[in-house]
Amino acid sequence: MLQPSTFNNSLLEWYHSNKRDLPWRRTDDPYKIWLSEVMLQQTQVITVIPYFTKFITKYPTLKDLADADEQALLKDWEGLGYYNRIRNFHNAIKEVKEKYNGEVPDDPQDFFELKGVGPYIGGAVQSIAFNHLLAAVDGNVLRVMSRLNEDGRDMTKASVQKSVKHDIETIIPLEAGDFNQALMELGATICTPRTPKCIMCPVQEHCEAFKSSTVKNYPIKKKQTKKKEEFYNVYFIVNDEQEIFIYKQEGNLLKGMYELPKYDVDTNLENIEEELNVKLDDKRIYIGSDKHVFTHKIWYMESYLLHTNSKNEYFIPVNEVHELPMSMAMKKIFRKFTADEFHEL
Repeated sequence: MLQPSTFNNSLLEWYHSNKRDLPWRRTDDPYKIWLSEVMLQQTQVITVIPYFTKFITKYPTLKDLADADEQALLKDWEGLGYYNRIRNFHNAIKEVKEKYNGEVPDDPQDFFELKGVGPYIGGAVQSIAFNHLLAAVDGNVLRVMSRLNEDGRDMTKASVQKSVKHDIETIIPLEAGDFNQALMELGATICTPRTPKCIMCPVQEHCEAFKSSTVKNYPIKKKQTKKKEEFYNVYFIVNDEQEIFIYKQEGNLLKGMYELPKYDVDTNLENIEEELNVKLDDKRIYIGSDKHVFTHKIWYMESYLLHTNSKNEYFIPVNEVHELPMSMAMKKIFRKFTADEFHEL
């Protein structure tokens, strides 16, 4: 078992001397702390920094973001992925504006009731912004704790994560925000997945895995499920007025983002014509191929240029497409279309 007093002191002393200078650590504004934590879910720090800076410049206050147009937010979020994060955050921010007069609630129970706030976001924001004695358990923290305690449980299970959270909250000090950030910082910079820097670890003497030379065995890795592979043809359907067919996605994965017509590779053009209400020329011009990896699936995409004489509400000028929010999967494909050999089509 960890000795809380010496462990906490060693960890916090190291953190105060060695923490990275990150933009969200330069503010005590709960809105900005919350925004950073939403962005950091499933996304690396180096990727988040420019997005965070852009957002707090464009939306410096909670009210600014609450009043923002959802499509503009999705466009600004473009490239960060996991778009439900910004949709849920936007809804929660609007609720804070209406229900709490624009002040992020300094009450864990109220905060946890907001859209998109789960155990991690709730613990992180309430501890960092208000110093409530709540743990913030992410992948870095789970790895650190599994090694400290030689914990062989499956850290991907919600029940195990809840148990780890409880364990941390039994030792968490009054500097709860710094303590949580210190654990995450330790996992991100020292107790890393493949090449842990044990010789530099400030809590080495408390680590059971270090004592038994089993650090690299933890956390225990469960057998990974193979990602589902999906194969699509993506169509650039352009008419004589230099307009392209593009529509807003309504599905859960990329809801609110714009997408080119995308069909299973076995779908014939007649079915596509009927569904889209367009008449297509028979000739297809091959543009290129791309692969996009999601958390649980992989898209393999072949893209083609098709001409049509049709026009409906889904056609917009080609040069206006860049103003629409699009997923990275679609942007990869669209870059090929906007290459020199296609930009005048």
